[in-house]
Amino acid sequence: MSEVLACIDFSSATDAVIAEAVRLAQGLGGHLHLLHVAAEEPIIGGYDKDPIGTYTRDDRAHELLDEHHRLREIAAGLETDDLQVMPLLVMGSTVDKILEEARRIDATQIVVGSHGRSGLLHLLLGSVSESVLRHAECPVVVVPIRASD
Repeated sequence: MSEVLACIDFSSATDAVIAEAVRLAQGLGGHLHLLHVAAEEPIIGGYDKDPIGTYTRDDRAHELLDEHHRLREIAAGLETDDLQVMPLLVMGSTVDKILEEARRIDATQIVVGSHGRSGLLHLLLGSVSESVLRHAECPVVVVPIRASD
């Protein structure tokens, strides 16, 4: 059985990544795992307190609940008799969590989007897709996303 891991971030890349992952999972007769890696909790002063204008734990909890709800809605919309879809939201370092989940499910393919950043922006921000490509133990499909998308 093939296990396709689609890595989504709710950006403009999400629809294209999902479309490619569905195509692969259906073509291989496998399962589709939808993975969203949420950012780790910020380390900022006053995070535990609730002074006006600060980001609180409750704010972060609501964001995570919203992301989890969105992920489950997407998965439910993709599920068919021929395609089983498993949503998963985890927190942590994006690349590390993608690679951990790929190993955990014994992924046969990973699908990620590429925003096509280059130059200084790429140097400063790095590239999730590039890092996944370098370190994955299975094939990685990189879906290019045009700047206008």
